[in-house]
Amino acid sequence: MENIRHLIRGSNHFYNLDLSIGSSVDQIAEIIDEERPEWIFHYAAINGTQYFYDIPGKVLEVNSLTTYYLMKAVKIVKEKDHLFQTKIVYSSSSEVYGEPFHLPSCEQDITYVNVEHNRDSYAAAKLLGEFYVRLFSEEMGMEWMNLRFFNVYGPKMVGTKYGQVIPEFITRLKEGEYPLRIYGNGDHRRSFCYVDDNVRDTAALALKEGTRGVFNIGNPDEISIRELGSCIMEKMGKKPAFEFLPEREGDHKRRCPDTSRLQAVIGSYPYITLEQGLDRMIYE
Repeated sequence: MENIRHLIRGSNHFYNLDLSIGSSVDQIAEIIDEERPEWIFHYAAINGTQYFYDIPGKVLEVNSLTTYYLMKAVKIVKEKDHLFQTKIVYSSSSEVYGEPFHLPSCEQDITYVNVEHNRDSYAAAKLLGEFYVRLFSEEMGMEWMNLRFFNVYGPKMVGTKYGQVIPEFITRLKEGEYPLRIYGNGDHRRSFCYVDDNVRDTAALALKEGTRGVFNIGNPDEISIRELGSCIMEKMGKKPAFEFLPEREGDHKRRCPDTSRLQAVIGSYPYITLEQGLDRMIYE
């Protein structure tokens, strides 16, 4: 709340609701009916990789039900007023590609989950959410977007093990951890997108009239986790040194987006580099 309190003024309203329980559906519908949003950006989810291992059942339940109940609420409003229109913009994840068959991954590539890997509870819920958003929206004649985010990072993110790797590394090093502990041998590769670029891409797509479908959102530049850790340590005045922990089950080797579909709609522009993004995270 402290991060958004200054925004809650004028026509900006904050409603404290639990989207994962069925009793909220009517309340959500009432809010949508009153506010009449042109866009609904649905980001509600349990995120943070460690949660996928610690509470996979809750991750699956909450992250699928929030999307289902939201779409049920939109449908209630639509059935009440057939002229009502809104555009659903859903935050999915690169996790839906599993261990990718092609790199960089494009939107037409196979998506899949492994039911024996607890980690895939998150990907399964996100895939189910993509179906809910598309099927409900098409039934109601509304525009929709499923945006597959690739490792967004930026200021004010949770720096514990229940957050994302970049803020977690920075926090652990600031708190005195050294050498830096990482899972596996550090060869896993990821593509990191600074939050400003993520917001810019998402807003540009949402505002593009008549645009719908699945889009990758991310910075195509790849880096290994070991290289990432080394870069952060060097920026913090430390010589790179690691302690390697056992690899986590189902931790996919690579993540890299093909953004050609995105660029075809909104054009191309230079992304904030990882070096620039890390400087903002560490020094500002």
